[in-house]
Amino acid sequence: MKFEVPKKYVEKFMEKYGKDADIDKLQAAYERSLITHGEDVGVIAAQSLGEASTQLTLRTKHAAGIATLNTTSGLPRIVEIFDAKKEISTPTMNIYLKEEYEKSKQKVAEFANRIMEIKINDVVSSYNMDLKRREVTLLFDREVMKSYGFTLRDVEKLLSNMKLEVEASENSLVIRDKTADSVKKLIRLRNKIVGLTMSGIKGINRVIINETDDKRYWIMTAGSNLKDILKIDEVDQTRTTTNDIIETYEVLGIEIARNLIIKEVSETLENVGLAVDIRHIMLIADAMCFSGEVKGINRYGITGESSSILARASFEVPLKHLINASLEHDVDEFKYVANNVISNQVAPVGTGSVKLISLDYGRKSEGKTDRKNKEE
Repeated sequence: MKFEVPKKYVEKFMEKYGKDADIDKLQAAYERSLITHGEDVGVIAAQSLGEASTQLTLRTKHAAGIATLNTTSGLPRIVEIFDAKKEISTPTMNIYLKEEYEKSKQKVAEFANRIMEIKINDVVSSYNMDLKRREVTLLFDREVMKSYGFTLRDVEKLLSNMKLEVEASENSLVIRDKTADSVKKLIRLRNKIVGLTMSGIKGINRVIINETDDKRYWIMTAGSNLKDILKIDEVDQTRTTTNDIIETYEVLGIEIARNLIIKEVSETLENVGLAVDIRHIMLIADAMCFSGEVKGINRYGITGESSSILARASFEVPLKHLINASLEHDVDEFKYVANNVISNQVAPVGTGSVKLISLDYGRKSEGKTDRKNKEE
């Protein structure tokens, strides 16, 4: 992030060095001056986020102005982000189409219907299991199937790859599996069948069409599959996003994931009326993404990989870290705040980041005089 140099500084700089002076040097000097050497930026960032997070409601819901779709927010969302969870509770996507499609509500609706995942379970009204015959009977809702544009024949084709005996009747299918010799195996077979995708993009469970002020349409989804969505020609790849940070990292890379962390944390705090300086959030995002992959702030991520034994022990499972360090003869160099605080020493931040050397000038001058006399 580039911080703009105040106009008064630019004017004074050009007044002193001329109009052709290198403004980049002023920019670099200004950015260096924003943080004093030895400033404990990590502690300040932790305090800033920690104080704000205590004000968050535990079970808040928000939907970016849309009442029909709930998403996780508040403290649970902050925890999801900083723990870098691979599976978040409410993944969502904002899908934007290219200009030739986004102005037509009909085209957007057709696209939305095309990407929404339809599973066999969505068209089944009831089911029955018979262990003696080792079969599962699925009863289908004809009206629902018609609305989605499916027939029993389509379901039969989908099941043909599973090497099962399938018998069709007017509104039902009987599926037999000779290997299903227990209730557990029969339930597993049923779950596998009803979970098969008939159409759409896997993971997109629900779609909502929204309209902007300038009569353009975009889609919000429950569920996320960024990789497959970006492959579709109608999609505007430059604007389509997901709130899943790990998925963003895997598809678009670490820089985009870092930006998403900053955006999601900022918006989560703003939605409940809390303001935290963006630089504190950026610092935490940088720490999470510094290694080239997204790592959570936990014992499995950046905290657990700290080179300081006492810093690791101060977070979680202290006995484990101390025993392992003893067995492996590890050395703690006391470069961090936590281990110095634990050991009652001055932390290497602020005034503690400098060392004072005392010199006895009188004795030093006497030494020079004595040496001069001996030479004479």
